[in-house]
Amino acid sequence: MKRVLFSIMFLCFCGLVMAQEANETSFKMAIGDTVVWKPFENCDNNGFNINGPKIISFKAVQYGDRIQVVAKNVGKSSIVATCNDNNAEAIAKFTVFDPNEVPVVVEKPVKPATQTFTGVYKFNPPTDNFFITINDMGSNVKETYMKHGNDEAHNDGVGLDRFWNVKTGMNWYYCPEAQGWTDDVKWEFDAFGASFPILNSFEEEVVNKSNLSNYYVGMEKVLNINCWHFFVDFEDEDMVIQYWVDPANGCTLKRQMNANPAKVVTVYDLKYTKLYFGPSFKKGLHDTRR
Repeated sequence: MKRVLFSIMFLCFCGLVMAQEANETSFKMAIGDTVVWKPFENCDNNGFNINGPKIISFKAVQYGDRIQVVAKNVGKSSIVATCNDNNAEAIAKFTVFDPNEVPVVVEKPVKPATQTFTGVYKFNPPTDNFFITINDMGSNVKETYMKHGNDEAHNDGVGLDRFWNVKTGMNWYYCPEAQGWTDDVKWEFDAFGASFPILNSFEEEVVNKSNLSNYYVGMEKVLNINCWHFFVDFEDEDMVIQYWVDPANGCTLKRQMNANPAKVVTVYDLKYTKLYFGPSFKKGLHDTRR
């Protein structure tokens, strides 16, 4: 039954990456560039679909065992190839840039005057009943993490949408153009564990926390939460990183390296006690509701 569902997924071009291990190839291309990609040495029945923004186009060439890819717009995307003979999978990741665009030289910001830190820092991240979305302001990719009891879900913002149960090992991916939530191989997922970026950024990246007055530059609001603002100069790596930390639990709600666009928590629900999406809400095989 599972093989039938997998075949349906690729025929409908659902655009999701499966949990099984896959061969990956990366391409960096200027707008207008063309490459030819052959994902498998021997396969008579290939399927291809674009995962993420449609910044590239492709067409089959030769005998259909390879594709010609043309870079159309700036951004990042990928193509998932499937050999339907044996369910093997390969992924090609594409980064497209504008060759006429002048690179922006990012300078390190000047460190403000530090202040005496009188708070008590302790990292105590949420372990259950949370729904958190993190926006990369540079790429505008929004990544979401959800945990409700034994159920966890993750959306990477570029097409990969998964839901799993850490107790039963059941695992699903979401295919909006076909059968919606679809079961996958049991235990083929990475549970969240204790925490995840960017919430754990200040905790894991700043080794010396013996005197936080060396980094503290005042209070600043993120999501209407009055956060500790730390400015850390990593001299050995020639960079500075700023952190906006929630005093209630030590979680980083905003992180900015040098003058690059920041990563910011935009949804911060730590009392997520009612699940309203996922495979348990599915009414039938072709129920495509999320």
